[in-house]
Amino acid sequence: METNIFYNNNLLEFHGTYNRNTGEVSEHSEAWYKNFKIKIFKSGRIWISGSLHVYYNNGKHNYNDFGYSEFQEALKTLKNELNIEPINLRILNLEWGFNIQPPTTTNYILDRLVQHLSVNRTVGLDCKIEGKYVQFKHSYYILKLYNKGMHYNLNKELFRLEIKQLNWSRYRAKGISTLQDFIECDKSLFMNELISQWENVILYDIDNSLTSKHIEYQTVTYWDNKRKRNSRRNVKYHIDKLNKLNNRIGFKTKNRIIELLTKKGNELQV
Repeated sequence: METNIFYNNNLLEFHGTYNRNTGEVSEHSEAWYKNFKIKIFKSGRIWISGSLHVYYNNGKHNYNDFGYSEFQEALKTLKNELNIEPINLRILNLEWGFNIQPPTTTNYILDRLVQHLSVNRTVGLDCKIEGKYVQFKHSYYILKLYNKGMHYNLNKELFRLEIKQLNWSRYRAKGISTLQDFIECDKSLFMNELISQWENVILYDIDNSLTSKHIEYQTVTYWDNKRKRNSRRNVKYHIDKLNKLNNRIGFKTKNRIIELLTKKGNELQV
């Protein structure tokens, strides 16, 4: 893409930065439009980031469903407004996820999450501006879980499960290098990845009114010590045991969310 395509677009207003202390002028100029950030470097390189979902909603939110027809409409608007074609967008990283109405309160789920694989949660906020969310940061991706209802002050429970892929090499090896490649690929690949990562969370979902015998399972300290002192086989035994307890004397939240994610994924691909 040529830089003049953006510089000559009346919808965009580019700005650079100037450091008063050093007198240095930034190596790039940038513009914002409907949640999209466009940076143009002196070398001619163009870097674009943002959410197509939010862009479709005029830069306001992403709490509604964003299915195939909405996705196609967003691409059409992107072409008409910013002259961007999917074939010209090389994917460096990507975020995808589902919004579902959970089987229990979203905060219950977020509060009962302990680990994802061997990773402890690194963020847990509870404020009116950003809502409440938990994330598990890995080397190549971040698993994010949000209270979208709280985030946007909605009068309903809305739970968002999202993956932010930080390193795209795995998907590039599958032939998905550009947004056009993503459009043409089988989207079940991404739905299955989302479900698979959810299956790997450690969620303490036991009904404590029935028993408090296994309450140690809800602490990070227990699982950290278990991983340090015991074999992987032993750790897996206890994870499997907790999953069985969640279904036998718990609320089956984990499995019920898998069903909801599968249903939502099938709906959005239509």
